[in-house]
Order: sequence, then C-alpha cells, then structure tokens
Amino acid sequence: MIVQKIMYLLFFILLILIGCSSKISEEDLIGGNWMAIAGYKDGKPEGEPYCKDFLIGGLEFKNKEVVHGYKFDEEYKYQLEERKKGTAIEIIRKDRYYSYYIDKINEDEIGLVGANGFQEDESCYFERQ
Repeated sequence: MIVQKIMYLLFFILLILIGCSSKISEEDLIGGNWMAIAGYKDGKPEGEPYCKDFLIGGLEFKNKEVVHGYKFDEEYKYQLEERKKGTAIEIIRKDRYYSYYIDKINEDEIGLVGANGFQEDESCYFERQ
C-alpha cells in the first residue's frame, strides 16, 4: 500500500517536472546565435523559414530585454508573456510589436508561430549556433 502511494507520488512529480521543462525563459534564449533554418509546423521543422526578415537573418539575445538582429544589425526590445495558448514572445521593432508563440524544443532549438492577425501564417524554426 505504501509502495503504491510512493509510486503515484513519484509519477506526479515526474509529470510536473516534464511540464516545467518545456517552459521557456529569457535565460534559455541568452547565449549563442539563433539561426532560422526552417519553417515550424505541428511542433516540427518543415520547409523554408517564413517569418519577418529581421528574424530570419539571425538573432542574439543579449539580456532579458534586448535582442540583436543580424539582418539589419539592429537591437530590439523583447518580452515573454504567458497567454491562453502558451508562451508568447513580443519583439518591438521601430515601435511595432511582432508577436509569436514560442516553443522550447530543447536547449538549442525553438519554434515560433505567429500569434496575432498579421503573423498568424508565419513560422520559423531556430537552432542555436
């Protein structure tokens, strides 16, 4: 009886840990260059990258607020926020907000899917170089 309770408790803790590991934070993004190498559909890389050109050129997250875009050699503000459909990243470029849902695939891979009306059909799969 006690062994069964311990097994249930361990299973529950494992589920919690698995759920927490897929969340993404600013610390997960900082370090290295993120290169868009494919589109991103149903949790997998697919086809060509299809998101804003300033993203496709590659990104380097400098700190918890600033990301450098290589395409135009510019720095942008960014923020992560929790929404009903998941974690979203908002990138602020020239007073415009670009919003994507962000999936942490593993330590060196993320996927972006457009989160609002103008970007809903956009997606990019990034690998850290």
